[in-house]
Amino acid sequence: MKNFIERFFSVIFLIVPLTWGGSFIAGKYVVQDIDPVASVVLRFFFSGLIMLPGLFLVHRHRHPNLLEGAFWGHLLLVVLTAGIGYHLFFFWALKYTSPTNTAIIIALNPFFTAFAEILFLKKRRAGRFYIGFIVAFAGALWVNLARGGSLDFSNLGWGELFCLIAALFWSIYSITARLTKKQEWDSLWINAYNYLLTGLLLIPFAGQMFHGYFWTSVSGPAWLGMGYMIIFPTAISYTFFYIAVQRKGPAWPSTFIYLVPSVTANLDYLFFKAPLTSVMVLGTSLVVLGLLIGNIGKNQIEWLQSRVKSLILRIVGHRHNSS
Repeated sequence: MKNFIERFFSVIFLIVPLTWGGSFIAGKYVVQDIDPVASVVLRFFFSGLIMLPGLFLVHRHRHPNLLEGAFWGHLLLVVLTAGIGYHLFFFWALKYTSPTNTAIIIALNPFFTAFAEILFLKKRRAGRFYIGFIVAFAGALWVNLARGGSLDFSNLGWGELFCLIAALFWSIYSITARLTKKQEWDSLWINAYNYLLTGLLLIPFAGQMFHGYFWTSVSGPAWLGMGYMIIFPTAISYTFFYIAVQRKGPAWPSTFIYLVPSVTANLDYLFFKAPLTSVMVLGTSLVVLGLLIGNIGKNQIEWLQSRVKSLILRIVGHRHNSS
């Protein structure tokens, strides 16, 4: 079994962009019946309850020292930015716009974070970063203006604004968490406690959940969507992503995340009959291309080159054997 996982790890890892793309679809079903605050509470509280027992069983040796004040300071920062801030605006965005538009804008997170690094950390970026941003931003703007296949500036609204605010929270998290996190603190444990505390801190504000009719009036698709978000993109895929980071470094798994906008657009067409026009395909392709141009690093390029070379050699070898 271990050898099988090692051999097909790249294929198995596709579960991450697939389930993350699916989370935008599931979230759209959820917000039709459950308000954003209650959505965040349910998703993260139960995700934390699922993850923590498993970590205590198989990952106890990496448990952080809970008596360390700096750890709680870092954890609170993660909860407020990546837990509460980002995901509240994520669900608010899905109330007002389509899953595809939400995924397209949030896919620009790496650029927003990089600009924050340039502004606050004085980090330099290569020229291709700016080219990539222009291409990706143009694609995102194109998709959001052309929802029905034609350009219309009236399409921009609250959903797009909430997406941008969510992306801003993610950038704040990425920068500040990087500055406050100690190397010995394990990311899996931080995320598990983040999920649990995010849910607990928001419970007093989830007024919808305190009405008895809430638990019986929510539709089946909304509950299925919530169950999906609790288990697959959160408890499973976030865990799998950090395992990949620890095994292969951050560059390797990040390459796969560029697939999320395309996955979401296709699922949006399948579940909500969203227009999959040539205009939509072009815009989504520009976003993915821009992400690759602007964010892909040397390690990622070398990994992609090795994959392409290996694929070509297999094809050539197969044809040679067949002849």
